[in-house]
Amino acid sequence: MRVEKNPWIPIADLLSSVVLVLLLLFVMAVIVPRFTQEAQKREAIVQLQSALHDYEVNGLVKLDMESGMLEFTDITFDKGSALLNDKSIPAIKEVASVLVANMDKNPQMQILIEGHTDPTVVTATVNKGGYFENNIQLSALRASNVRGYLLQSMGEGYVNRIGIAGYGETRLKNNVDKMASENRRVEVRMLWAE
Repeated sequence: MRVEKNPWIPIADLLSSVVLVLLLLFVMAVIVPRFTQEAQKREAIVQLQSALHDYEVNGLVKLDMESGMLEFTDITFDKGSALLNDKSIPAIKEVASVLVANMDKNPQMQILIEGHTDPTVVTATVNKGGYFENNIQLSALRASNVRGYLLQSMGEGYVNRIGIAGYGETRLKNNVDKMASENRRVEVRMLWAE
């Protein structure tokens, strides 16, 4: 008695192998880059922390490893002013050189400069820091002034990678003393383009 082999079985095995290979390629194309991007992000933040260690010790900046938020702790503003004080400018220039090195290594890295104010009521004001009508505009102007000094130090090639946001008094750092100078601050958030 002769047993006939079914010719479709090897073809079905071949097709299932092709489907499996395509599924693996899809997983590698979609999921693996997310993990590698997270690893790159963590590595860049660790490098940034080590480069800014001296500035953290001296109280110029504070880096939050979890959020990737860099706070200029030494840069505060007078009430109702967007003007940077003279001691702030060297700190911005020092941090700019570190940011340039990290942004060059990580082309997907972008920066968002966030300005904040205390709840002092402001009215339409013109000062050396610029014109603003309310705390949201004042905080955006503070972020814009810091961005201007960063770009002076970093170069115009980074213009499209540095944005600003003004939050006014909506994100107070010190809720006990709402008029504290630490509420009039600028923070730098590191973002990663997809």
